[in-house]
Amino acid sequence: MSGEARPIRFSPTVKLITIALIAALCFWLIRSLGNVLIPFVGAAITAYLFNPLITWLHRRTRIGRAIWIGLLYVVIGVMIYGLWRTLGPVIEREYGGLQAQLPHALNLIQQELLLRDRLVVAGVSIDFAPINEALREALIDFGRRLPERAPHLVAIAFETVLLFVTYLIVTFYLLLEAPRIVEWIYGLAPAPYRAEIRTLGAQIDRILAGYVRGTLMLIPIMATLTTIALMLLGVRYALVLGIVTGILETIPLLGPWSAAGIAITVALFQTPAPWGWPAWLIAGSIGLTYFVLRMFEDNFIIPHVVGPAVHLHPMLVIFAILAGGALGGPFGLFVSIPVAAVARLLLRYLYYKLIDAPTLPPDLTPAYDEQTPAPSDYAAPASVDQTEKAVTPAN
Repeated sequence: MSGEARPIRFSPTVKLITIALIAALCFWLIRSLGNVLIPFVGAAITAYLFNPLITWLHRRTRIGRAIWIGLLYVVIGVMIYGLWRTLGPVIEREYGGLQAQLPHALNLIQQELLLRDRLVVAGVSIDFAPINEALREALIDFGRRLPERAPHLVAIAFETVLLFVTYLIVTFYLLLEAPRIVEWIYGLAPAPYRAEIRTLGAQIDRILAGYVRGTLMLIPIMATLTTIALMLLGVRYALVLGIVTGILETIPLLGPWSAAGIAITVALFQTPAPWGWPAWLIAGSIGLTYFVLRMFEDNFIIPHVVGPAVHLHPMLVIFAILAGGALGGPFGLFVSIPVAAVARLLLRYLYYKLIDAPTLPPDLTPAYDEQTPAPSDYAAPASVDQTEKAVTPAN
């Protein structure tokens, strides 16, 4: 005699084990796939950045999203081609000059450091023998491996093209299906909790949108200001150094000062020296220039461009950068600050849940419409303005 058919019900323990297994499997896949994930991560970031524009154009014109996405590809392609036609020759010439200057700089380093066994600074004797040996081995290893990697250039180029095409295709489909993807994600939450999850998602969106878009706007702003400043100081390769500075702005805390070190190093090996100045005056002038630009960025550009999207204590910023670099390498440095800000928001939310707080802060309180009564354990937001601000996504 067969028993009555019943649906399978997971106990709380089985649910926890299932979630842990899925999380472990996802972690293993992320660690194993490596470069395969690069175009997908890049496509997700690109789709997140341009989805507000595509959505706005679609709502205003009622023209299909696919057409606007195609036009976006064309416009960006034309802009990149125009920039390359105008700035490409200058960048190529300056980059070639930097490459030609590299052997001269290495020879000077070898003469100043590798050929010295001991250096006396302020009465303190420094033994250079161990450092010299390590530098010699590093230079020999670099020269030996460079020719070995040359035959792999064709394979690397083919892989790069394949990953780029994959990136374009995935970006197109993510932009096309963005509204459905968002609703599908929110639909995974049980209906009674969906408003609260949407509020939390809106806050995460505000943090990511403010930081990512603001940081991307900092790249051309700081690249332009730095290029102009280095040109006025008479530093060669100012355009390349300015572009490098703009890109390094995306690395919090360490990036701007690394860019200053690169510019000072290039200027010190420049022959003849800018304006005929001594080395210490060149280094001091460039360092002061980067310091002034950094202060201008922190006090005027970031408050108006990035805005108050990320609220992190300086010590937490330092920890996030070090942890991001240790866990994710260069990519971890790029995403350390927004990830830390989102983690802070989620931990704050979980804290109120763990202590069974009767109310949530206004920015974490979901808005309920007139047809859906609010649960008794939640207080309504203080005002309509706060509610609209809390549930309106940044994009």
